[in-house]
Amino acid sequence: MDIRSILPNFTVKQQTQTTNNMPKTKPMPMDSVSFSTNIKDNEQKFVNLRDKIADNMKAVTNGVEEASWDFYTNSTPENMDKMNAAEDKLNEFYDNKDVYAELKEINDKGGVAEKHLKKQLRTLTSAFGDGIEFKEELKAMSEKENEISQKLNSYQMTIDGKPVSKAEISKIMESEKNPEIRKKAADAKIKSGDLIADDLVELVKMRNDFAKKKGYDNYFDYKIAEDYDIQPKELDKLLDDVAKNTKKSNEKVMTGIKKDLSEAFGVKPEDLRSYHFGYLAGEDPEKKVNDVITSKEDVVDICKKAYKGMGYDVDKLPITLDLFPRENKNTHGFSFPIEAGKDARILANLTDNVSSVDTLMHELGHSVFTVKTDSKLPYIAQDTTSTMTEAVAMMMGDMIRTEGLVKDRISPEVNEKFEKSLGKEESTFVGSSMAIIDFERNMYKNPDQDLKKLWKDMSIKYKGRSEQDEATNEWATIPHFLSHPAYYQNYFRASLIKAQLYDALTDKFGKLTENNKTAEYLNEHLFKYGGSKDDNELLTEITGKELKADAFCDRINKLVE
Repeated sequence: MDIRSILPNFTVKQQTQTTNNMPKTKPMPMDSVSFSTNIKDNEQKFVNLRDKIADNMKAVTNGVEEASWDFYTNSTPENMDKMNAAEDKLNEFYDNKDVYAELKEINDKGGVAEKHLKKQLRTLTSAFGDGIEFKEELKAMSEKENEISQKLNSYQMTIDGKPVSKAEISKIMESEKNPEIRKKAADAKIKSGDLIADDLVELVKMRNDFAKKKGYDNYFDYKIAEDYDIQPKELDKLLDDVAKNTKKSNEKVMTGIKKDLSEAFGVKPEDLRSYHFGYLAGEDPEKKVNDVITSKEDVVDICKKAYKGMGYDVDKLPITLDLFPRENKNTHGFSFPIEAGKDARILANLTDNVSSVDTLMHELGHSVFTVKTDSKLPYIAQDTTSTMTEAVAMMMGDMIRTEGLVKDRISPEVNEKFEKSLGKEESTFVGSSMAIIDFERNMYKNPDQDLKKLWKDMSIKYKGRSEQDEATNEWATIPHFLSHPAYYQNYFRASLIKAQLYDALTDKFGKLTENNKTAEYLNEHLFKYGGSKDDNELLTEITGKELKADAFCDRINKLVE
């Protein structure tokens, strides 16, 4: 996950659509020659303005990211104050009426024609417009989010009074067969949701109030349109297409999971509870792979070796690693894109299992993308927070299965089963994603409804959970609802991209971690462009076609058959 989309008022590199307060382009009563000349003049004027403000923009945005790194790696009140101060400077930067007036003038005179400049003009006009017209709202949302983060980051989960980390909870849910211990572990996590649930609802309402002032029904619709360039109907169609084309495979996977769990715990399938799920039951090959990952340091070695095989020496890249759990540290995993081409940082909380390999491979994908982006690009075009970079990170995370990163430690039979288990992973991801996306969308539509019940209903509908499950604040343990609103649909779309991208790359190079020309190709054809090209543009150049769901659905259906 890329940290940049955590920052609620860090919008300059993300927004891709005209907001309602942006001035309309006036009709130009002139012949085509003079119009063309005017547009050309506008484009040069915009480029000059864009480059003029770039240095100060870079200083304040990088300052926020560095302060965020300090806060997330050491969540003290002092570091929270520093992050708030950095975000205040960012707000002040956008509170510039002179720059906003110049941007409006360019828009009023016909705007620009070149598509990348057009996107940059929209982005900057929106950012400076928000900085002037919604300064107080942005500041209030930022402070509320930081307040919740500080409360959550300083909270210590416990089981029977003994402190446990998120990584330890995950390990219990994978390997512990005692239902009582599993329930205690699940409850420990849910208590962190209880801690912040009311605050999250308050934040959702603040976000909705902001979105309505921008002309949207709610913040979810605002976010997907402005930050991710997708409309609700487009998202619905994408979700429906994948659900329809993987329906039989998903039903087969869920039936198999319930059968294995009911046998493992000695209960009927309909009597399974949420805390039973996640256990590696039956002949799940992941158990045997977990057994050969000897330590959290071993996880780091596996990942560095994989990247070395592609042509990346992680130790020689400008990537800072903070990888192991400790007190006052955020329990999630993030990549911090501090400066394109020069500085990326990774926060993780590794333990000794497959999930940790996936996490570090994923975050390294984000960070390598950042440090291999061309730093000579215009600053606003250096953005590495697109759906494409999420797709790259997810593709890298899959490699413990797709590339057999530990195949030399297990038998060929186990490795084959482990590779095929990606189909089960992808299938359960479909259900989990739909539950999270649909819940969040409905939460923003009506934050006053019974959210415990809504989460239970979505879990039953999409994840096959029991009607007998207790309705809880488990929903509030989803970190994206706080830090990455409306972001999970980005994971979903990135999954489609990663499958299509991986198929094309392996056609060229075979196993990517066994061909050191992979790095050269990715650097030259993908990473160096940062945010200067849109996802479909890059995908078409690399794979020969725009995004389709075919590769993702085919992967699931083939592996599950």
